[in-house]
Amino acid sequence: MTSIKNQSEQIICLRPETDFIEFDAIAPSRFDVTYLKPDDPDLLIRAEKAKAMIIPAVGPKIQNEIFEKTAIKMVQVTGAGIDRIDTQFCERNQIAVCNVQGGSAFAVAEYCLGSVITLSRQLHLGNKGVQMGEYSAIRQTMLNRRMVSLQNQHVGIIGFGSIGRETARLFHLMGCQISCFDMFPPDIKEADKIKANICDLPMLLEQCDIISLHVPLTDQTKNLISEAEINMMKPTSLLVNAARGGVVDESALASALEDGRINGAVIDVYSDEPAASNNPLLNLSAAAQERVFYSPHIAGITKQSWTDLFQKSWANLERYFDKNLLNYKQV
Repeated sequence: MTSIKNQSEQIICLRPETDFIEFDAIAPSRFDVTYLKPDDPDLLIRAEKAKAMIIPAVGPKIQNEIFEKTAIKMVQVTGAGIDRIDTQFCERNQIAVCNVQGGSAFAVAEYCLGSVITLSRQLHLGNKGVQMGEYSAIRQTMLNRRMVSLQNQHVGIIGFGSIGRETARLFHLMGCQISCFDMFPPDIKEADKIKANICDLPMLLEQCDIISLHVPLTDQTKNLISEAEINMMKPTSLLVNAARGGVVDESALASALEDGRINGAVIDVYSDEPAASNNPLLNLSAAAQERVFYSPHIAGITKQSWTDLFQKSWANLERYFDKNLLNYKQV
């Protein structure tokens, strides 16, 4: 028997239906879902009677106009970041904004671990050099640069939420010492599990060999790592940003990489995405670029993480229509 979709449970989804099909997370049959592109010219008309909206965590800002001219009272983000939404506007207009916390925690942590190993061991240079027929020369270069293992490295975790804790756990398993800082008091029990030292930001920056960022982009975290903070870091240190681009002052980081004030950086996120051609981090000298591992905001994306994020998003939308307490409600 074919199920009849509930017309009162209309949802606008701003990501393609094929994503959900491919990752084994199709919408519950009870929902009447319209899949649209964010720039669809008919978006407002087609969303007029929708009660909820589902969006990716990454992308351009969602304009308030869509809420002013529709019946949407709930936004479900298929990820952790909610910076695409004007949360103050939503709060004033009683529009619930929910994310999914922890769904991509392992994927991000795995990315941070893998990219740091790649950079510390110069594996990105070896891959490129061998392909270019420079086997002996690139091997000598890698040896001269003194490849570094993770064992006994001091890792600083900035932001000790679900992703930060998972990242700390994986580095701890590799034999690293862990320190953590958060604007909110970190969970002492979680820190104790991995023998993490809870400290202030200056102490973390001064002492750690690897510093990994795991905070959302807010007014409080914008340019959290700027020139003053970078100058506190060891010249041998690595900075990992798989959080949000605006958390780091990109000009200050680019300058520090050029001057050798820090040893290298892992960059997965950018202040503007797609990353603009005039981004200072993309205009480093060839020598400085060799100390950077770049990727296009994919740290949290794996088949497993997307399946989990999508399934939890649909489940939370069911809670909304069933008038149950929402999971991970932000406003």
